[in-house]
Amino acid sequence: MSPELRIVVLMLHLIAMMFMAAPLYALIAVNERARFTVPPGYNTDRYMENLIKFQPVRCYTYLAVILVTGIMLIWSRGWAWADWALIIKIVVFVALATLLSYVHFGIQPNVERIINKYKAGEEVAAGDKPELVRWRSRRKRLAATCLFLILSSVVMGVRVTMGYAPWLVVVFLVAAAIFAWRAYKTPMRMGWV
Repeated sequence: MSPELRIVVLMLHLIAMMFMAAPLYALIAVNERARFTVPPGYNTDRYMENLIKFQPVRCYTYLAVILVTGIMLIWSRGWAWADWALIIKIVVFVALATLLSYVHFGIQPNVERIINKYKAGEEVAAGDKPELVRWRSRRKRLAATCLFLILSSVVMGVRVTMGYAPWLVVVFLVAAAIFAWRAYKTPMRMGWV
């Protein structure tokens, strides 16, 4: 592969990884929704669900680009498939695709089933609120897990490319876990801070 083509493939790979920030923004949206004093209702919740429910389809597209460009990068650089960081990156990729599928095919249809019972201007009935909250809480936890996996994939990708010390991998993974936990627990009004 020519150096120019490798740069194009790497750029596509990195841009697709950047677009996988969907779990972070889903967590931000959910945490901001929790600050509303308005109870669950069609107008607010339909808007939020429309943003969230199509995100897995976009993520599948980005994952496909990441998979293809990742294989091309491995092939072009002649990296050993036995590299521990590469193996972890592949395991993380599979876990991410699996969790994304569970959210898309398992959780989201249940949220939609509840929301679709209501019309514009209606509040969610008291009997449906606990189930809706349960499904949304599960989705939120998985979004935080996916965010951690995405950050872990980036850490491993840089490790495969640059070969830095394993202790630094641990430091980065701990930082990624703390960031994902913080994004899960609190609204991130100022980004990193």
